[in-house]
Amino acid sequence: MVLKAYKYRLYPTKEQAELIERHFGCCRFVWNYFLSLRKETWDKEKKHLSFYEIKKLLPELKKQNPWLKEVNSQSLQEVVIELERSYQRFFKGICNFPLFKKKKKSQSFSIPQHFRIESDRVYLPKFKTGIKFKKHREFTGLPKRLYITRTPSGKYFLLVVCETEINVLPENKYIAGVDLGIKNFVTIARVNKDNTLIKTEKVPHPKTLQKYEKRIKRLQRQLSRKQKGSKNRQKARIKLAKIWEKAKNVKYDYLHKLSSRLINENQVICLEDLNIKGMIKNRKLSKNIWDSAWYEFIRQLRYKAMWYGRKIATIPLFYPSSKTCSNCGWIFSDMDLSVREWECPCCGAKHDRDINASINVVKVGMEQPEFMPVEETTRVFSMRRQVVPVKQEAMHGISIP
Repeated sequence: MVLKAYKYRLYPTKEQAELIERHFGCCRFVWNYFLSLRKETWDKEKKHLSFYEIKKLLPELKKQNPWLKEVNSQSLQEVVIELERSYQRFFKGICNFPLFKKKKKSQSFSIPQHFRIESDRVYLPKFKTGIKFKKHREFTGLPKRLYITRTPSGKYFLLVVCETEINVLPENKYIAGVDLGIKNFVTIARVNKDNTLIKTEKVPHPKTLQKYEKRIKRLQRQLSRKQKGSKNRQKARIKLAKIWEKAKNVKYDYLHKLSSRLINENQVICLEDLNIKGMIKNRKLSKNIWDSAWYEFIRQLRYKAMWYGRKIATIPLFYPSSKTCSNCGWIFSDMDLSVREWECPCCGAKHDRDINASINVVKVGMEQPEFMPVEETTRVFSMRRQVVPVKQEAMHGISIP
C-alpha cells in the first residue's frame, strides 16, 4: 500500500474563506509559539522540550487564547506533531532548523479525521456547509487525511491523501542511465538486459526561469516602490506571486511528464548521487542548477518507481562518469567543464561528454546493491505516520463518490 495525494482547486465562499484563514492563523500561531518556547528553553536551560511536554501545554494555551477554540482542535494537534517531526528531521541531518511561519507565505492545515467528500463538495469540522472544489479527476483508494492550502497568490487548494494499492506496470527489458546536466536537462542511454546499447537521447533544458526572469524583475522593482501596508503594494505582491506560481507550475509540469515517460519506458533507471548543495556554491552555475530542480526530478522518479513497481539504482557519489571512457575505462582526470567532446588516448574512442556519462551511469548502476525494488518508505507526500497519533477514533463520515 502507498499514499497518493490528489490536488484540487478549492472555491470557498466569503464566509468559508474567512474561517479557512482563521485556521491558517491559529495553526501558524501555535507553530510559532511552541517553536519560540523550545528555542528559549534551550537558550536558557540547555534543555530540549520533548513532544509529550509540548503536547501537554496545548490545552493551557487554548485556555489563555480562547479564539483558538474556534478552529478544529485536531488541526492544532497536527501542528505540534509536525513541529516535532521537523525537529527530528533536523537532528538526523535531513533538513535545516525549523523556521517561523509568515502570514504572506504559503499556508496550510490538515484534517486527519471526521471529514466527508460528496460529489464536488468537501465537509470539514467547524464548517457548517460543504466547500466546493473542482473535481477534475477521481481519486482512488481510501482517503486518510485532507490538507487545505493557500498559495501566496491567494488560490485555495484541497489535497486528498489516499491509501491505495501499488499498480505494477508490465515488466519490460529496458534499462536507462540518466545523466543530469545544465545545457541539456538529461541525457539518456537505454540498454536492454543483454547490455546492448539501443539508443541515446538528449532532452533539452526547459530554462523556465529565463522565460519569466524579465517579468519577475520588473514586478519586483514595481513592488519595491510601493508603500508598505498599502493596497497597491498588496496588488503588486499578488501579481509577482502569480508569475512565480506560473513559472513553478510550468517547471513541475515538465518534470512530471519526463519522469512519467522514463518510468513507463524502462524497468530500471540508473541515477547519479549528486552533491547538489555543494554544486550550488559555484556562483557561475548556481542559478542554472536551482532552475533545473534536480532534487525534485529525482524525488518524482523515486516515488513513481515505488508506485509502479520499477527499480532505481544509484551510482556512488563523485564517480567520474563524464571523465571515464565508456569503452575501455580510462579516466581523463584533467578534463574541465568546457570540454564537450573528447577522444580517448588509450582506445581511440570518440565521446560526447554527456552521452558518455549516461552510458557509464548504466554500467555502474547495474552493479549497485540498489538494483532492488525501491523501499516503500519513500512517500509522495513525505507522510510518515505521526510520532504519537491523535485520538484513534473511528474514521466516521468518509465516503467515496
